[in-house]
Amino acid sequence: MLLTFYAVELLRNGKLSAALTKLKGEDIVLFIAIAASMATGVLLPSFGIIFEPYLLIWLGLLLFLNLIRLNLQDLASTFKKPVQLVILSMVKLVALPLTMYFIAKLVYEPLAVPVLLLSGISTGLGAPFVINAVEKSKKLPLVVGMVIVTSLGVPFALPSIVYLLLGGNSEFEIPIFNMVFLLSVALFIPIIAGWFAKKKWSSIAQRVDKKSFPVSIVLISLMNLGVFANFSSFFFKDLSFVFVNIAAAFALFAAYAAIGYVAGNIKYQGKIITMERSRDLGISGLIVMTYVNNILVVVFASQFFSIDVAALAAFYNLPYYGLILLLKIIAK
Repeated sequence: MLLTFYAVELLRNGKLSAALTKLKGEDIVLFIAIAASMATGVLLPSFGIIFEPYLLIWLGLLLFLNLIRLNLQDLASTFKKPVQLVILSMVKLVALPLTMYFIAKLVYEPLAVPVLLLSGISTGLGAPFVINAVEKSKKLPLVVGMVIVTSLGVPFALPSIVYLLLGGNSEFEIPIFNMVFLLSVALFIPIIAGWFAKKKWSSIAQRVDKKSFPVSIVLISLMNLGVFANFSSFFFKDLSFVFVNIAAAFALFAAYAAIGYVAGNIKYQGKIITMERSRDLGISGLIVMTYVNNILVVVFASQFFSIDVAALAAFYNLPYYGLILLLKIIAK
């Protein structure tokens, strides 16, 4: 929807072809790596499954590489003026999961719980990579701030919403301690490591930053291999299940994008709520809503629910990485 509208407008105005010519070789490599790793995971699951137990490690390393360039003073200033963080966090952790759950319940009830889990999870550890790739770090402090705030809030918000909506059904209980542990390992270790590397080995950190993009592509490929290998059997045994979940993943990405773009432009001054008309703020809001911790949902949903519940979060990788180039074109 929103992204499609932008693409159509760019095409109508003759700007799409101009933007395409500005894409770099690394963008093409990223697209090929994403497509190849997903296909390999599906077609050669015995190979891809080797990387599946280490999903959070690959995710943590991806976060570390993309935090190397973060200016901690900029991050601190984001927390000193937290209004935008508060607005985006409330939308992300409360309004979005509730809205998407009731829509899914009306449209296709079997997906209501997977939609709730995916919609209510925190801003993704991969979001800093996306903002670096799309906006060249302009809004990196805001995105990292959202990663931190929503990661701290989600162990309390999401289980409470699940309990409220599902009535304490033991089949869908979320173990808070396990969620806190997974988030702590995947989030705070990379943040501390990134800060320590910049402080103690600044020259090495700068060299790592310059090489971060190709290494990030490798880490994304390893995640795709592990995720799609784990769900490979569905492609051969239940294609209708695959199609429904993939269609839902793209629909959710579009919905998150539209809500995020609007939420990113909400401004609160005193007791007055206004709407900005800033593309940069809109793109930042879009990214923090669409680039969520779906891998974390895959990990704990597979462990504590069922693989069917985890499938939507796994297939969300398709729009998650597949639409980065479209975002880059829009940003350009």
